[in-house]
Amino acid sequence: MRCYCATVRRLSRRLTKMYEQELSAAGMNAAQYELMSHLKARPGSSQGSLAVSVDIDQTTLSRNLKLLMEQGRVVSDVSKADARRVEYRLSSQGVRDLKAAVPCWKRAMVRVERELPHPESVWQSLEALGEAVS
Repeated sequence: MRCYCATVRRLSRRLTKMYEQELSAAGMNAAQYELMSHLKARPGSSQGSLAVSVDIDQTTLSRNLKLLMEQGRVVSDVSKADARRVEYRLSSQGVRDLKAAVPCWKRAMVRVERELPHPESVWQSLEALGEAVS
């Protein structure tokens, strides 16, 4: 079927499975890796800003943050600037776990890119698709 949505969803499932095969060696899945990477780049993020940057709904994000906190990978603090705001950051354990997962993620990237004749053109097409549906 020629449908952008169906094709991207199917490819997403396949890519996720492949990345999770690699990331399982570090004891995490692709969603956890992505969220932890965002927290590393933006420590002190609120749940709302994380939801926007990861482009995920609040319910799924809450569930993922809760699990990462239970695993000791993420901690929350009340904002010093606004006591109504909760900020999230990687714990020291989360920093170590993410560092251990980076080589797994890199292996996944290499696996994908070695199968693509022109990886840069794929990135350009994906970015254009993202802009088209924004």
